[in-house]
Amino acid sequence: MFARNTESIRHHALRSACVASTALLGLSLVLSTAVAAEGAGEGDSPEDQPQARLDFRFSAPRFSIGVRGGGAFNRSRGEIYEFLTDELTLERSDFFGPAFAADFSWRLTSWMDAVIGFEVSGSSTDSEFRDYVDEFGIPITQNTRLTQVPLTVSLKFYPIGRGRQVGQYAWVPSAVAPYVGGGIGATWYELRQKGEFVDFVDMAIFEDRFTSDGWTFAGHVFLGIDIKLIKSLGLVIEGRYYWANADLRGDFVGFDPIDLDGARVMAGVNWKL
Repeated sequence: MFARNTESIRHHALRSACVASTALLGLSLVLSTAVAAEGAGEGDSPEDQPQARLDFRFSAPRFSIGVRGGGAFNRSRGEIYEFLTDELTLERSDFFGPAFAADFSWRLTSWMDAVIGFEVSGSSTDSEFRDYVDEFGIPITQNTRLTQVPLTVSLKFYPIGRGRQVGQYAWVPSAVAPYVGGGIGATWYELRQKGEFVDFVDMAIFEDRFTSDGWTFAGHVFLGIDIKLIKSLGLVIEGRYYWANADLRGDFVGFDPIDLDGARVMAGVNWKL
């Protein structure tokens, strides 16, 4: 029996550390921004503040465009994951991976937006059969890749608002604007394996590629915080959770549906238009 691929362990530990560092950086920015906002004198109107401290718009933004990057942490439960982790030197954490997202929001009310968005996340891990080698004692190796692309529509709520009107012609954005939301959508997935495999009937070793892909319904919820950098640009830190599962097709027919549930932790920027 082979020991688990240590290179893969180091790779995923480093990836998780990067995500944690991003979250800690975001939290420090939240605290420093909040302290700066308190010292700026929130009760003052733009006309009462020095020119260098003016940071207002003539009206509230109607649209926004956001981009984010971070990590996808799939739950990885079910028959197909049990099969892969039993036979190969894979762990459930090997299905974690980087994630990138973008969305477009338009203002419905002072405290609610409608949002359309998409995301791309995936993992790609090299592995070996745990209990088999070839006739020369060389590991039987392959690569397993899981890709997910959710397309979503959502409602986003700002429970304490995101700015205030000052007089007739000025709108001042909040230094920190928490938000929550949720929605529905469709997720495309692809599970692919490529490399060497064992035929359990005659124990022959062969090279092949196995694939299953398709679309499925998905739901999601999220919460985050939008931290003002300048009047039209904010730093966004967001946590999100998806619910989805899909029938396995093609070369994986016969397994139970694949579990695509999982969390996302991401940070990025949001432009207000």
